[in-house]
Amino acid sequence: MGIEKRLHPRIPVNWPVVILTPKSVIKGETRNISVGGACIEYSEEADLNGELHIVFEHSKQRSMSVTGRKAWAGNFNIDGKSVFSGVGVRFIEISREDQELISSLDKDI
Repeated sequence: MGIEKRLHPRIPVNWPVVILTPKSVIKGETRNISVGGACIEYSEEADLNGELHIVFEHSKQRSMSVTGRKAWAGNFNIDGKSVFSGVGVRFIEISREDQELISSLDKDI
């Protein structure tokens, strides 16, 4: 097992997400999240360079809107059958309220 290099631990979630780029709208699913970033699965071709406006749907009553930048992107095959596209985003703007919500998730695990 490798050493965790992230400042904030990732929390597994299955939240719908929308990424707004200057050229497109990409729908996907959040695979994990922390106060510093998230891993997002998506299926459309996408140019994810530059600033990304990202809206996470935590619940029907609560969403989170952040600004982020792509840290990495690629295609992954976890189960040997299906390939998915994923992107890791680093948050550059996130409200204190949203940081507190994410931090509270860590206590629920």
